[in-house]
Amino acid sequence: MMNTTKRHDGTAVADRGDARLRVLIVQEAMGGCGRHVADLIAGLDHSRFDATLLYGTGRVDAYFRSRIAQLQQCAHLIGCDDLCREIDPVRDLRAFIETVRVIRRVRPDIVHCHSTKGGAIGRTAAWLCRVPAVFYTPHAYAFQSPQVKSWKRHLYVAVELILARVATTRTLNVSAGERREALKHRLGRPDRFHVVINGLTDVMLPHKTVIRERLGLPQHVPIVGVVARLVDQKCPMTAARIAQRLIAHDAHVHVAFVGSGPLESEVRAFCIESGIEHNVHFLGERDDADLIVGAFDVSLLCSLYEGLPYSLIESVRAGVPIAASAVTGNEDVVREGVNGWTFPVEDVDAGAAAVERLLMNPPTADDIRKDFSTRFRIENMLTDITEQYESVQDKAVRHESIRYGSASSSFTAVAKWNKTRFVTETGEQ
Repeated sequence: MMNTTKRHDGTAVADRGDARLRVLIVQEAMGGCGRHVADLIAGLDHSRFDATLLYGTGRVDAYFRSRIAQLQQCAHLIGCDDLCREIDPVRDLRAFIETVRVIRRVRPDIVHCHSTKGGAIGRTAAWLCRVPAVFYTPHAYAFQSPQVKSWKRHLYVAVELILARVATTRTLNVSAGERREALKHRLGRPDRFHVVINGLTDVMLPHKTVIRERLGLPQHVPIVGVVARLVDQKCPMTAARIAQRLIAHDAHVHVAFVGSGPLESEVRAFCIESGIEHNVHFLGERDDADLIVGAFDVSLLCSLYEGLPYSLIESVRAGVPIAASAVTGNEDVVREGVNGWTFPVEDVDAGAAAVERLLMNPPTADDIRKDFSTRFRIENMLTDITEQYESVQDKAVRHESIRYGSASSSFTAVAKWNKTRFVTETGEQ
């Protein structure tokens, strides 16, 4: 089942005479993926790009929900109930059919797929419909998870390999580590994988005391923040055990969890059983998590795997040092001794030691923020993606000119050729 919302001008699809490039974005996951997609759509030059977003409705979170009204002003939004995370043959088939229908209606020049499920369904549909250019941003490959069974990991690698080689123009990895994972598994030629670092808008954050007062957190005590969904990937029980160690060493330490998820009850129960519940705060899912990170003295993230976590970039922007598990993505943000320290996955003692080291001898906020200014500005991300879109446009135009002898300098020629194929092969007008 598919629910649609129209653009602010009331039109669902622009006339084909519109010279802008049509970009269809297919997205299933939320969290950092949703943040990336929302920032991309809002930041594209809409005089050059006509954007449509097909997204899964099942995991819409508070942050993405808070951005929908803004996105409706600059893109056509299509919610697909069957585009879900779980492997479900019936729903996956329905989502695939809907994606094909959307592609045939929108007739995009570019399809850009995000997340594992969005990438599998979106790229397959785009290949079937012979879309001229297909991009893919995985936001962490599913096979990176250490919890995945061996047979399933091999399946994920096989699917990614086939789609990367057959149905993908270029993969835009969010970190160098994620790209290394792709090349390690020989998903394709190195030139087909390009790194586009996640970026954020630079904003002025309220003072720490103001944020703590707003959140009801105590003043003048060290607070460690855990900004993460309470799901297996983020390993919140490791964070809870680190909290237990920290509070045992110093009863003044407090820990705040920002996020919700299926493991919340387990984490809460552990805190009660450990007698630390008065020092641990559960702030729930928030649409302003990126703005309240300034309340913390240290940011803690214990992920089992990552692409490039926005929560750590938000910490760097706020000048808050980081203690994070040493996995792909986290290691791309943390610069040892400059903006934080890493520790082995699920190593509670090493994690607690890293946090205590930062509480006792933190790098300066100004030094941490310098790292944000040089590496994580949203302008860099948008420029990189725009250049990728336009590089494919140029190649497609040259290919069209060579094949048909056309002197056209517009990507519209490719789209019209594609449209002709749709009509010929499907009978659709």
